[in-house]
Amino acid sequence: MALGSGLGRVIGWCAIGERARMARRLAAALEAPPSTGACWSDLGRRFAEFACASRLVSQVEITATARTRFEVAAARGRGVLIATLHLGNWELMAAALSAQGVEFAAVGARARPSPLHRWLDAERAALGVTVLAPGGGARAGTSRLEGGGTMALFVDQATGERSRPIRFFHRPAPTPTTYERLLTLTGATPLLVWSARDPDGVHRIHAEDVPTPCAPRGDHRGAVSREAPVEASPPPPETGARSELHWLTVRTEALIRAYPTQWIWLHRRWERDDG
Repeated sequence: MALGSGLGRVIGWCAIGERARMARRLAAALEAPPSTGACWSDLGRRFAEFACASRLVSQVEITATARTRFEVAAARGRGVLIATLHLGNWELMAAALSAQGVEFAAVGARARPSPLHRWLDAERAALGVTVLAPGGGARAGTSRLEGGGTMALFVDQATGERSRPIRFFHRPAPTPTTYERLLTLTGATPLLVWSARDPDGVHRIHAEDVPTPCAPRGDHRGAVSREAPVEASPPPPETGARSELHWLTVRTEALIRAYPTQWIWLHRRWERDDG
């Protein structure tokens, strides 16, 4: 994947405005930020990995704890609502889960009429990954969950949908409330599913239980197994509101801090962005 890493650095060097914007976001969010070159390099590597996904998907490891949590959640028969984030190679993660029989649909960005996006859609379909458009996709997701199926939502980006501000890397960020609304409507079992490339080069998929207002928070605090030793500091419940989204935001920040080069810093995440 050296070619992809090198290509990412070249693109980052040429995209002067995006590189400067990324540098400002990194500096504002992290006390010891990685270089923008390292972030662009990893982005290029992930793109190259996706281009070779049919060959690499069998090398993605689903941790034993994640398998157990998937099985337990599915056995409840209430549908499984996955929260996930743009960390690591989420395209490989979706393909690996699909190949292992974890069938789910993800609500993604609205498709754009460009050759790149048409290629992405074709590759996802070939890998057995179902992507639903916002709006109608969320309605289809409700039916899927009520039928005992599984669907996924990204909780780390602003989407323009109904949201509320939650503090994320020192600043309030508009955070879509779709995840909590679907939990209320369907009573589905909530999971946080994420992946990252570890220092040995292996992509590993982790699953964590999401604390709910009716569950004893002390039993879930951090929801970390020996396979996912990333410290989390879940907040107390929010007064007058469901607290899953707040917990997910804090957990997401902890994971990004652990793997800062493997997150997409190019997305417009904060309402008062730096341009």
